[in-house]
This record gives sequence, structure tokens and C-alpha cells, in this order.
Amino acid sequence: MHLNKIFSQADRQGRLSTILSKDALVLLRMDGTEELSGDFTWRVEALSDDPALDLHGLLGTHATVEVDHADGTRAFDGIVCEAEARGASENGHRYDLILRPWLHVAGLRRNMRIFHDKTVVQIVEEVLGAYAHLGDPHLDVQVTGEYPVLEYTVQYGESDADFMRRQLERHGISWSWRHVAGSHTLLLTDAAFSLPEVPGAARPYYGVAGYHRHEEEHFRLWTAAERITTGAVRLTEYNFKTPSASQEVEQAGEATHPNGDMESYDWPGDYLDQGAGRDVVARRTDAARGQAPRHRAEGDVASLGAGWRVTLKGDDVPGATGRTFVCLKAEHRFRAQGYGSGDSGGDETPYDGSYVLMPDDTPYRPEQRTVGPKVQGPETAVVVGEGEIDCDVHGRIRVQFHWDLDAAHTMWVRVSQNWAGKGWGGMVIPRIGMEVIVEHLRGDPDKPIVTGCVYNGKNTPPYELPEHKTRSTFKTDTHQGEGFNELRFEDEKDKEEIFLHAQKDHNTTILHNESHQIGNDRSKLVGNDQKERVNRDKQIDVGRDHVETIGQDEKKTVMRNAERQVDKDSFDYVNNHRIEYTYANHQEEVGAHHYMKVEGDSEVAVGQKLFTRSKMQVLHAKDKFIIGGPGGTIEINSSGVVIRANKIDLKGPVNVTAGAPDQIASLESAINEGLDLAEVCIRKLTDE
Repeated sequence: MHLNKIFSQADRQGRLSTILSKDALVLLRMDGTEELSGDFTWRVEALSDDPALDLHGLLGTHATVEVDHADGTRAFDGIVCEAEARGASENGHRYDLILRPWLHVAGLRRNMRIFHDKTVVQIVEEVLGAYAHLGDPHLDVQVTGEYPVLEYTVQYGESDADFMRRQLERHGISWSWRHVAGSHTLLLTDAAFSLPEVPGAARPYYGVAGYHRHEEEHFRLWTAAERITTGAVRLTEYNFKTPSASQEVEQAGEATHPNGDMESYDWPGDYLDQGAGRDVVARRTDAARGQAPRHRAEGDVASLGAGWRVTLKGDDVPGATGRTFVCLKAEHRFRAQGYGSGDSGGDETPYDGSYVLMPDDTPYRPEQRTVGPKVQGPETAVVVGEGEIDCDVHGRIRVQFHWDLDAAHTMWVRVSQNWAGKGWGGMVIPRIGMEVIVEHLRGDPDKPIVTGCVYNGKNTPPYELPEHKTRSTFKTDTHQGEGFNELRFEDEKDKEEIFLHAQKDHNTTILHNESHQIGNDRSKLVGNDQKERVNRDKQIDVGRDHVETIGQDEKKTVMRNAERQVDKDSFDYVNNHRIEYTYANHQEEVGAHHYMKVEGDSEVAVGQKLFTRSKMQVLHAKDKFIIGGPGGTIEINSSGVVIRANKIDLKGPVNVTAGAPDQIASLESAINEGLDLAEVCIRKLTDE
């Protein structure tokens, strides 16, 4: 049914505007709720002469309800999030719209990303920058405090809206909305004085008797309430960089009730040091204090909304008149004049509101109502960084999660080791490209820790599986080169083995004893030099043969005595020269026979006396035997015995055995040869 009726909102106190043509939808009523550090919802009932409005075209666009009041016009802007055609009535076609802030759109997009080295304000600005086209402006930052640079903040499966809320609540920053026709702006504040005041600043309170007898906006009802709250807050934290430093902070509140000294204790406190902790505990205390005083009001103050300040005047309200209050929550109700016989009701009280307020000198911090995400169980990531190995002084590494579309690496993440003491323990640094297992302390995505490594299709095990399933190994890879170090265990039956491979050096330090027991053979191959030093005694026991082959020289130095015992035979083979020096006495004992064979010459030089003793001594020369001294020689050769001397003295009997040469003949022969002996004999005869 198409009604030939033209609707007009001209000269009406309440009006609705959309992207449709003017007065295509006219306002019947609006019910709405808004809250400081929360959202707003405007439920709008509208009338149209068109039964087939383009509802889809309305979605995601701005719509504004404007309500005139004595001090101006209040706009209730919002994004059309729902639109419903309710059918025809006797005076037109009904449509319902639900308007919400553009932050509702941000709540429809979930994201996973990492922010590095940014303050909470910078993070919020970056997150909400994607929605800048939905407001003019979309964001107004009016914070006065200084906020720390956050090394690492993760949006983990949260909507942009929830992530923003969680971060603002975490740092005690409140938010509210400012509306104009066709737009609304998100206002961030951290102090009550940064909040705007309603036009004219003050609104009166008139009792019920005076309600609606005045044209100006006013309150008809005002009540006050108090609530019991925590009296003090105590927090503590842990910072691995300063593990011994106290992180405990506390702050007492101002509660004066009998349980006002009641303390709330929490951990973790979400700070790095006591200085930051004092700021956190102050915010927690302020949040508790801010829950105590509440004032509730009703009236027609359309200009008052959540996040606005108003000063109370008019009839006296004890403890309230003359004070300024912050509106925490407002509920708005507007009923338009009728557009036909079916819409009766006068325009006497078109707007009515109810409000929750608190004194503006009471500290306010938003409650931490937004539940943060919890990482359910471990996940894996890939180690990233510079070069092949990248870590900091604490052995921390950086990783990239598989879900990170921006390819942003994490902060420095600690790596779990099998042991970690003061200067001792285990140390294995995961390398670039490895897939590691990452868990999160208490499930907090801002607190990752690496707990292990896993193989994948690219990084495969060092040995083919399941062929070598009995092997257990620890194998490294040479940094910036080819090679590896490895300690491997083989548990295959009858092939059990412990294998050690050092790509270059292998150094062992043992401060006390070392024992080796080998049940079978042992082989050692040294490709170059071997040096061994024993500071005290050394003992080697060989059960059977001992064979040593030396390719070149051998040198032994014994600083004191040397003793060698051979229980059976001993053979020394020298293929060239042999020189033996004894610088003091040389004693040699042979228990049986002594045989020496010299192929060439043999010479014995004795500096003083040579003395030999035996039962019988045989000296034999095959060709010639010569005994010589300063006075002559005795030569025994194949011809006989020749004695050459300056003088011969024979003392004692002389026996000449038959067959011996005539002595006279021998002397004559000596004379004939001109020997000295002959000259002596001649002189002797002459003298006689």
C-alpha cells in the first residue's frame, strides 16, 4: 500500500535525517542509552509514505536524530546497523532503525597483529585509523598523562573495538562520544577537566511540583548513594632482567567505612618496575574510589550525555547543589508529535531522561571489563632475524607467527633451556628458519616464551626415518660454513654406539680422575701431531704385545733414573749408526754369555785403566794381532810373533819349547833388519 501522504518535520522539536531524501523518514520516537567508556545505542521508530525503502542502502550510513532544547539542539548521530520494515499503519509505513557508534563497525572485524614500541595512544590511533572515513573527525585525543612506550602489544583474535577498549581500560583512559548532525567523534580523556560542559554549564533542580513549569532544561529528581569499595590496592610483578628487585607497590584509598582498610591484592601487576607500578596501583585505587559515590537524576536535560559535565543549581540538594558532576550514563526517551489520528499524545513532554552521575572531583578510571584473549595451548612460529643466528645478551630470539600477515617479528622472546643457573646451565639458541614451539605465560599473548623446536617439511631430521629410528642425536650446523658437531647414540641391538664428531677442536678438562674401560679393541688415529703431558706418574700395562712404529725420529728425556726390565729376550735393531753416551759410570752385567759381533772396526777408548777379569780370556785375531804401548809392540801374524821394543827385560825363568826358532838366529835377524833391539845388543857386547 502506498500512501499519498507527504510527511514534514519542519518546525518539529525532534527530527530524523538519513542519506535518503529529506523527510523520506520522519521521527516518531527514539529510545537510547549511552555510557562513559562504553557505547551508545539509539532505537528509532520512523514513519514513511514509501512501503519499499532501500533498507540495504541505509546500512552502514549515518543517521541523526536532532532534539531541540532551550539551549540549542542535541544531536544523536549513529551508524545504521539494523533496519527493519514494520509494515503499514493507518498513518504510514513504519520502519525501525538501530543506530550505534562507528566503533560497532570496528567490532565486526577481528584481527591478529603485533605492535612494536608504541604508546597506547599510538596503538589506538593506528587501529582506528581504518575507520577515519566514518567520522569528521573520527577521533579526538585529549589525554594529559604520559604513557610508556610498549615494547610489544598483540591484538590476538580480537575485534578492533575490543582490542581498543582493552588497551584503554588497561591504561586508565576513558572514552565518550561527541555528536553533530551526520557525524560523531570518539573522545579520549584521562582527567575529568578534559570533559566538556553542557551549554551554559549549569542546570537547575526543581522538585516534582515544578516539573515542566520552566522552559529551561532541569532535573525533577536527584538522589545520592554511596557504595562500599576496596580501601587499598597492593600489586606485585616480576621482571626477569631484575629478578631480585622488589616489584611490590601499594596505595591506600580514602574509604572511611569500618572496612575501609580492606586491601585488594593482585598479581601480575602489568608493569616493568616499581616506578611504573606506582602509576598502575594509583589507577587501580582511583578506579576503586570512583565506584563509591553515585548520584541519580531524572529530567529533561537533553543536552546532557555520557562524558559531559554539569553543575547543579536550583533547589537545594544537600551535598550536591553547587557541585559539578560527570555524567556516567544517560537514558534518553523522545516522543514526537503525532503524524495522524493514530499518533495521539501531546507535545508537552516530548523528551525525558535519566542519568547516573559522579562528582567531577572524584577520580574516574574505566573498569577493566573487556576480557583479554587467552592463547589456548602452544603454537609454532619461525625464527627470524639477521644472519644465521640472532639473539640478544639474554639468549632471546625473535620469531614470526604463522598468523602474522604483516610479517612483523615479535619482541625478543626468552627461550626455555633444560637448565639455567648463574653462569651455568644449558644453552641452545634456535637459529634463523627453525620452527619453534611458543607458549604464553598465563595465556597472555603479550608474554610469549619459546619452549622447544620441531621439524617440518623443510627442516628435516638429520637421519632418515623410520630407517634410523633407534638413533638419538644432538647435531649442530657450522655457523657461516660447512660442517657440524654431533653427539649421537645408536640403540639398535648389537650395533649400540656412542658417536662423537668435532668439526674442528675437541677440548676436555677433567679436574680430578678420568677412567676408561674398553672391553675389546681401541683405535686412535692422529692426523698431525700428538702431545701428551703427565705432571706426575704414568703407568702403562700391556697384557700381550706392544708394537710401536715411528716414521722418523724418537727422542726421550728422563730427568732422573730410567729402568727397563725384559723378562725374556730383548732385540734392538739399528739400521744405521748408533751412538750411546754415558756421562758417569757405565755398569753392565750379563747373567750368561756375552757375544758381540762387529762387521767393521771396533774401538774402545778408556781414559784411565782398562781392567778385565775372567777365568780364561782368549784374544784372537784372524789376520794380525797387535799389542802396542809407549815402549814397543808385539805383533802376531801368520808368520809368527814380532816383538818390537826399546828394551826387553825378562825377569824370571825362561822356558823355550822345542821346535821354537833359535834365539841367536832371531837376534841376528833383528840386527840384520836394523832394529833398535839389535843396536842395544851390539852396545852391550862392546861394553863387555
